[in-house]
Amino acid sequence: MPDKLSNLSPSAFIHPGDARALEHLKSTRGLDTTVRKFYELGIERLMKVQYTGSCLRLTDRNFPELIFLLEQSAEVLGLSRIPELYVHRSDRLEATTLGSDQPILVLSSECIDKLSPSELAFIIGREIGHILCDHILYRELGVIFPQLMDTLSSVTLGLSGLISASLRYALFHWSRMSEYTADRAGLLACQEEEVAFRVLAKQAGLPERRWETFHMTDLYDQARAFEGRMDKTMEQLSEFLFEHTNWSIARAKELREWVAAGGYLDVIG
Repeated sequence: MPDKLSNLSPSAFIHPGDARALEHLKSTRGLDTTVRKFYELGIERLMKVQYTGSCLRLTDRNFPELIFLLEQSAEVLGLSRIPELYVHRSDRLEATTLGSDQPILVLSSECIDKLSPSELAFIIGREIGHILCDHILYRELGVIFPQLMDTLSSVTLGLSGLISASLRYALFHWSRMSEYTADRAGLLACQEEEVAFRVLAKQAGLPERRWETFHMTDLYDQARAFEGRMDKTMEQLSEFLFEHTNWSIARAKELREWVAAGGYLDVIG
């Protein structure tokens, strides 16, 4: 069982790129208005209703091992309020959290079917990291809100005009940086370095038939060699052209560098 990290502060594992991007996002014109409209329209509530009305809630009666993992990860990372746990049908290795006030955590069926308990601890720990760092509202804005603009604009007096190009870019850039923080939280939750990187390899497309034989050194080499610097124009194009990219190799590079620099050991020590 991973060690409980007493008095853990999110500042101990927040990625510096996440902190800078969030500061920039909060200062971007239009964000406050967009947040107000987001709540006025009840979009967060609608999102939660959609998931709770479509996905199966997991309880300790039928899924005691998953509830145990959730409670264990919450204890390790210091999350006092345990979110409800749901599963949705998907062939992607993914999870999401909804609700900035009363979060619910949703795992894909692929995660539950294919990942080991320690790998699930990494996935669950990532979502707990998002909760602890107050990421949920901005994640919902970045992922859901812009996609609804065309639909909503006809009934909300031109709501689409609220999302400027600069705000969309700020949301997208921060969202990418926030995943680096989440990976650190996931590693702290499972406390097994190879497990964390194995999940990233699987998310990057490692075929299931190779899961047991894949040499992790290849992932480390690719991550070390990855050149991930992008200017603003490249990131804007990336947002529109590669909307569902999970950036697993870039994330592996950042997590590997944090471990190599001693950041991970500093926290668990």
